[in-house]
Amino acid sequence: MPDELNRGKLFGELTKEQQDSFRRSPMPELIRLNSSTRLYKWTEYPLVGSEGRITEYWSPWEGFEWNRLTVPGFTELRLRYRNHGGEVGAPRDFARARQAVTVQWNDMDALLHVELVEPVWRFIGICAGQRVFKDKNRPEHQSNIFFIGGDFQLCIPNLSIQQIRKL
Repeated sequence: MPDELNRGKLFGELTKEQQDSFRRSPMPELIRLNSSTRLYKWTEYPLVGSEGRITEYWSPWEGFEWNRLTVPGFTELRLRYRNHGGEVGAPRDFARARQAVTVQWNDMDALLHVELVEPVWRFIGICAGQRVFKDKNRPEHQSNIFFIGGDFQLCIPNLSIQQIRKL
């Protein structure tokens, strides 16, 4: 059996940016994803970026249980946070706030739906909060305006086109 991507990887081996994207409670955990697992994300980017990389941050298409918590899938989040007369906003606005994605990083204007074609290991945890703007040349950088984070995220470092395909 070939070695599966990220098997045995330790949280401390993630980059500082990857580690900082997680809250530390509950501590992110490395768990295996089977082939045919579907994932999604709101993004402005294609599956393979301009530098030939595939982003490591994803959300699960189907919900599951982790650490005695229910990790909702795409349908559950859409039902739970749909817009009722304007009080919640569009699903991507919810995703931006709960996944703490700054505007400079990503417009989040399209849904990217993918499937794993071979098993991989990923870290699961809860998104840390993030400043709305992280550009030191903008006045908003000095503000105390934060996206709250708190959504579940999957971090799959070193993904390649051999392990994933767009649906």
